Amino acid sequence: MKTATASEVVSFEEFKKEVINDYKIARISRECSLLGRKEVLTGKAKFGIFGDGKEVPQLAMAKAFQNGDFRSGYYRDQTFMMAIGALNIEQFFAGLYGHTDINFDPMSAGRQMGGHFATHSLDENGNWNNLTQQKNSSSDISPTAGQMPRLLGLAQASKIYRNVSGINQTNFSENGNEVAWGTIGNASTSEGLFFETINAAGVLQVPMVMSVWDDEYGISVHARYQTTKENISEILKGFQRDEDTKGYEILRVKGWDYPALVETYQKASQIAREEHVPVLVHVRELTQPQGHSTSGSHERYKNAERLAWEAEFDCIAKMKTWLIENNIATSEE
Repeated sequence: MKTATASEVVSFEEFKKEVINDYKIARISRECSLLGRKEVLTGKAKFGIFGDGKEVPQLAMAKAFQNGDFRSGYYRDQTFMMAIGALNIEQFFAGLYGHTDINFDPMSAGRQMGGHFATHSLDENGNWNNLTQQKNSSSDISPTAGQMPRLLGLAQASKIYRNVSGINQTNFSENGNEVAWGTIGNASTSEGLFFETINAAGVLQVPMVMSVWDDEYGISVHARYQTTKENISEILKGFQRDEDTKGYEILRVKGWDYPALVETYQKASQIAREEHVPVLVHVRELTQPQGHSTSGSHERYKNAERLAWEAEFDCIAKMKTWLIENNIATSEE
């Protein structure tokens, strides 16, 4: 699913259908998160960690994600996986229950924690799929920021395919046109692997789009206690490229603003894909309605003011308001 380019004309009805479908995916993902927590707390599953509060920016990222691209992310990206058609409701819960049949849990057949999302690079006979004709996700891992070195390698592969002659690109690349998309929570940006990868990607100038989902907390710890200036893009603004020096394109966007998110991710994709310049997308003002995981309750460490703000600025609620205000949907839909 991707938005139309500037040269394409889309009717209002087509636009409306696509946007309503986005909202539907967001709602389904949220309901999976809510039910998933209940399943854990009633003893039907062992542990759950979900993507609630991050749905709308992941929809926007999915619209810019193309065949051949790779994701290297973390366990809150369920909406993104649903949006690219790589995860359905049954598979989501099979992963939560640790189902050991690959036909039910295609991510890992119950071998990894639920929320560790992956696609298959090999077919059932062990032969390579044509990776340029599918949307790809490397399997998530539990160590925070552990996805970063892999992300760098995936991005560097595209650069090599574009610049080194004589490589057979049939199943793996179309002239290095592929982007490596990374996702991480704001707290994990304090990890050394994050900083090392960010620096290396800037030096190598690889096609990488790094999204930071920022809800101001790392489990129960506020950003003021773990991030200088409480703002990762502010810290990294010295990486911003200019006319004289190479570096990053740094983009900032509010996580509840659907049209701004779509525009931001289209821009990020174009810069990384065409220019092979790394992009940092700092997605701020996100929420986490159920707290960090099923092992805790965020009502214990967020004050009433913060909880009220989260209810008002929930990205799905904001998207619904936008749909109604722009006559795309009614309050009954």
